[in-house]
This record gives sequence, structure tokens and C-alpha cells, in this order.
Amino acid sequence: MQIITISRGSLDGAKKVSEHLAREIDVPIIKREDVFEEADKYSIIETGFCDISFIDRAPSVLERQYYRRKHYLLSFQVALLDLVIQGSCIYEGHLGQYLLSGIPFVLRIRVIQPIEKRISTQMEKNKMNYEQASNYVKLIDERRRHWSEFLYGVNIEDPKFYDLVINLDSMKVQTATNLITSVLQQKEFNSTSESLNALKNLHLAARAKLNLYLSPVTRGVEVDIDADARNRSVVVKGLSPTMDNDKYEMYIKSVFDKMSEVKSVSFA
Repeated sequence: MQIITISRGSLDGAKKVSEHLAREIDVPIIKREDVFEEADKYSIIETGFCDISFIDRAPSVLERQYYRRKHYLLSFQVALLDLVIQGSCIYEGHLGQYLLSGIPFVLRIRVIQPIEKRISTQMEKNKMNYEQASNYVKLIDERRRHWSEFLYGVNIEDPKFYDLVINLDSMKVQTATNLITSVLQQKEFNSTSESLNALKNLHLAARAKLNLYLSPVTRGVEVDIDADARNRSVVVKGLSPTMDNDKYEMYIKSVFDKMSEVKSVSFA
């Protein structure tokens, strides 16, 4: 199994690379819209963030509410994991690699182009003059940075978050595809039984956290979850000693009792 995340920094460049690569290695592309559709069953629409795109605008100060942000992240992560766990795929969008952190075989790619080339593309594509296209490109970059800082507290442009940064300035899409397929042949970007277990454990832990959030009696409980999908067990960590632990342990167990994939619950 292989999972590739492609982050955009080139307007339509990442889309072209994703489509070309998908044909080359015969895997589906998962887009942000697909994740939203999958996350509909987790009431992600209630967060109000689904209608905000990187291009339209960034979240306002009034929208920076902790629980809405938490709901959005948990719902989006579980929905993304629901999709990628089905088999090899390409996730084309922003910040997907952060939601898949801890999965060693994920190949994290960022596709970029020089700003002047992006401006020229906008001028031609949308019939803009130079100033209009320049302002448009800079606005998109600003809002992408705002989103990454809002959701994860990171700079989306920092190369340390990627395994490959591909510059389409002089490199053709076919060349970029050849480069990626070559990297995918390396063993560190192919799943093993151990790394697939890590993916399943992350999926179960994320689902457990989301279910705690969606339950009114445990929504405000801040805990970490270690999950073992093979044994269908979860370990709850970090329950505050100032709380009525017996009561909250009972509440937490009642939430997990409704999850068929959880057989045993313990606290640490």
C-alpha cells in the first residue's frame, strides 16, 4: 500500500501532477471535497468551516473557537483515514500529511512554481492584468499560510514538512511524475504489516477521540488515546486528577461501549 499527499503551492500545478501520477500508478485521487462528503456523517457542517476555502477567505477572529476547530480537525481526520485506509491513493490538498502523522510510509510532496510564472498563468487563464493577477496570487498564499497556522500552528511553506519539494519552473509534469514514481519504489514508502497496523491504530484512536467529542457528556474531556486496532483496545491517558475520575471514566466507557471496534478500555 502507498499513500501520497500532494500539497499545492502552484495553483493548478499540483493538480496536473496529481492527475498524471494517478494515471501512471493507477490509484485514485482523494480531494478535500471528497473528505467533506465522507465527514458529513460526523456533522462537520456544523463547524461552519466547510464553506470556507483557501481561495475564498481565511477564518475570521470570531470563527477561531476552540471547540469548532477541534470538531473540524477530528471530523476531517477520521474521514480522511476512512478513505485512505481502503487502499493506495493520492490525497491532493493542503495539510493532509499532518493528519496522517505517525504513518512512516506516507510520501509527502509539495509542488511549487515561481511567483512570476503563477502570475503569468493567472493573467492568461482568467484574463487579468499583471496587477490583478499578482494581488490574487499573493492573497491565496497569505490565506494558505493563515489556514495552516490556524489549524496546526505551522507554516505550510516550511520544507521540513515534506519529503519532496518539486519546482515546476523548468521541470515538466512528466519529469516530476517520473521522479515521484522512482521514489515510490523505495521500501520506506511502501507499507509493511507493522506500518499498516500503525495506520489502523491511528484510525481507531482518531475515531475514539471524535466519539468522545460528539458525546455531550465527554465533549470537554481532554485526553490522549493509544489504540490497538488488532486487539480492539484503547488506553485513555491524561484524565485530570482534579476531575471526578470515577464519574468521567464511567462516561468515557459508556461512549466506547457503543463502538463495535472497541472491546476493552483502560486508563493510564
